[in-house]
Amino acid sequence: MIKGKWTMRQAILGLVTLCTLFAIITQTVVFEVISRQQIRGESLLNNNETLQRIEAELNSYIHDVSVKMQTIYNETDMVYDMRNSGKNHKSKGDHYFDAWHLSERRFDSEDQLLAMYIYDNRNNLISSFRKQPYNYPQDLYNTEQYVNVAHLKSYLKSDDYALMLSGYHNEEADQDVLRFVLKLHTYDDDRSQFGYLVCDFNTQNVEDIMSKYISSRDVYVWLQPRGDSPIAQVGNTTKEESKIFSELTKIVATSINEFPQFENEYGSFYLNSRNSEKYNLHIIMLTPQSLMMHTQSALARTLIVIAIFIILVTLILGTRISGFIYTPVEQLSKTIIKIKNGDTDLRAKTDGWSEELKVMGDEFNDMLDQISRMVQEETEAKVLMERTQYKVLQAQVNPHFLYNTLDTMSGIAASQDCTLVSGLCQSLSAIFRYSLDISDTQSTLQQEMAHVRNYLYVMDVRNGNSIKYIYKIDSDTLEDNIPRITLQPIVENALQHGLRNTRRKDKELIISARHEGDKLVIVIEDNGAGMDADAMNKQLDEADISRIEMGRSIGVMNVNARVKNVYGDGYGIHYESSPETGTKAVIVLPVVKARKEEKLQLSAIEQARLALGSE
Repeated sequence: MIKGKWTMRQAILGLVTLCTLFAIITQTVVFEVISRQQIRGESLLNNNETLQRIEAELNSYIHDVSVKMQTIYNETDMVYDMRNSGKNHKSKGDHYFDAWHLSERRFDSEDQLLAMYIYDNRNNLISSFRKQPYNYPQDLYNTEQYVNVAHLKSYLKSDDYALMLSGYHNEEADQDVLRFVLKLHTYDDDRSQFGYLVCDFNTQNVEDIMSKYISSRDVYVWLQPRGDSPIAQVGNTTKEESKIFSELTKIVATSINEFPQFENEYGSFYLNSRNSEKYNLHIIMLTPQSLMMHTQSALARTLIVIAIFIILVTLILGTRISGFIYTPVEQLSKTIIKIKNGDTDLRAKTDGWSEELKVMGDEFNDMLDQISRMVQEETEAKVLMERTQYKVLQAQVNPHFLYNTLDTMSGIAASQDCTLVSGLCQSLSAIFRYSLDISDTQSTLQQEMAHVRNYLYVMDVRNGNSIKYIYKIDSDTLEDNIPRITLQPIVENALQHGLRNTRRKDKELIISARHEGDKLVIVIEDNGAGMDADAMNKQLDEADISRIEMGRSIGVMNVNARVKNVYGDGYGIHYESSPETGTKAVIVLPVVKARKEEKLQLSAIEQARLALGSE
């Protein structure tokens, strides 16, 4: 026993250790895979949120600049001359200082305005302002410097009246320039254009906005209008990053009608991009994956240290806990062996340390109690079976003598022209033959109705023909199987307790049968005195079969108990009654069709009975 005990403890310890090792190894592998995916997803999500914040602040900045540029409409003299340029012939010199005055009044030093150009519809310069005249041309269309006029002309040819953003790199000043272009137009129904305003700004404000949201200089972010070159960028670039930057800017620069879609990863970089339809801008971010993966490496090292610690703790605690666990299991095992050897009154202890073992002990004890009850019930059932068989033997007086006697009486009555007596004898013979047949507990609705008709004929002869019988039996229900002697007790109950106790002249008994889905519904309805349906239904729901078997309840209760016993609690008899309308008994049975073999067998049995009855 000690050897077995230590073997059990060693098995528990070994199992725990192996499970721990397996869990740690699996966790490490899964961590490597899942953490990479999780870091990737979180990085892309965080970068998207960063781009959203950058876009929101950029939109605010661009809106402020746009509002300041729109104040050009307050220069009423210049605007009037531009709108009527075909009629007036004032020289450019008339508005030479207007751009300078506009920049001084409307723009602050923080805006970092580098140059301003005002043109009419024919690209004639109306006025210009340059903060550094020696680095910026006086006229964008009359200079050898590269000032990205092509993108400006493309915008002017379009029907787009929204603010345009563009840019270029000024070689003379060695500075990136951010360009805003505003078309000047009337605000009437024609919305006719009469010129445009060009403002070139230092990109420092935009770069400061982007830098504010970038956590590392290794992250590279740039702005680029669709169909144009980049206008601002922040961050440091590696050789690989520069190559990706060149590829992506080329794709955006060649996109005309719609924004291009990019993959989430390019080489060893995560790529996030955001499209601003309002200002025709791309905001693109390249993030080195190495910035995120160093966190994964640190977590992996921490996980290894934790794994070693867990293994040591498992070995120490597993040794102690295995013995603590095994003791109640051993006690339960000993109890089971004793019960197996015949000590059936013994029960398992349920005061162990574990809730699971306590539940196991309780369930085991409940199982033993159920087995004891089942044994007792089986013994009682055998006694009841013997008593029932004895009653059956007592009731088995040879029925053939009764059948033959009634058939003889029917023949004599017929020969003496006593048709009433002859019919009565034939009906009684059929009733006794059907009722005393215990060879089969099942019958068909057609046979049951034949039995009921014989019974009603006898009752009419006995009580006088004072009741009208109505039958509403659907033809597709006639071959349905039902328990034998199901309808006659309920019909008898309706006659004895319903119609017999009323003095009305129009007494009726209606028997109907129909299918409702997979159920056979039989209704026996009378317009008699009524009854206490609730009390009756309560007794029917109880369906105490032992009370019925002992002979203390017959008739409707017997039928209901037999139906529930055969088909289940979902079937049986239910009463509805009121003193004004009478009583309705609803019998619900499953639809069970009689098989062809059963029909042939029943036909053969009937023929044999007829032959015996004629002897």
